[in-house]
Amino acid sequence: MAFAHTLVEGKRKLLWPIAGGVVALDQVTKVFLAHSPDDGRGPIVLIPHVLQLVSHPGNVRGIFGRGPASEVFYICASVVGLVIVGMFFLTTPAHRGLVHAALGLLAGGAVGNFIDRAALGAVRDFIDLHWGEAFHWYTFNVADAAICVGFGLILWDVIFFKDRGSAAAGVEVEERDNA
Repeated sequence: MAFAHTLVEGKRKLLWPIAGGVVALDQVTKVFLAHSPDDGRGPIVLIPHVLQLVSHPGNVRGIFGRGPASEVFYICASVVGLVIVGMFFLTTPAHRGLVHAALGLLAGGAVGNFIDRAALGAVRDFIDLHWGEAFHWYTFNVADAAICVGFGLILWDVIFFKDRGSAAAGVEVEERDNA
């Protein structure tokens, strides 16, 4: 019983290493690519006609280059987002490991972009995803990708595991009653 409790609590601790890893990877890639990626030679092609790293002057606007050009607005939005992530962290049951991992991705992404906005007044984007000439996605970074994946995992959890919380709580109560 004690081992099971430790294992469940361990899932709650997913947020911290995931958030820290996202921030570290985001900032390292941004620093590395700020001095490159092309040095005047053009983009670094990772997968021809699909994925390349590009120089980008910095995104002063929000998602998809839309929204107000106000660093204060986005810094405040990052802080509000982190408060919301914190509230979900505190209220989400410990056994919901997927949600805690997703919250780690959201927190890490928010902090990564917050650092850019606070230090530079813009977010450094460098990942250029496209499918030949037919499709071209907006340029983004590791923090942006982590935020999108985090939201996706939460949606996945809500859609496919919505009853898991009550079922797991029932098992825990049953185990206590049988002990």
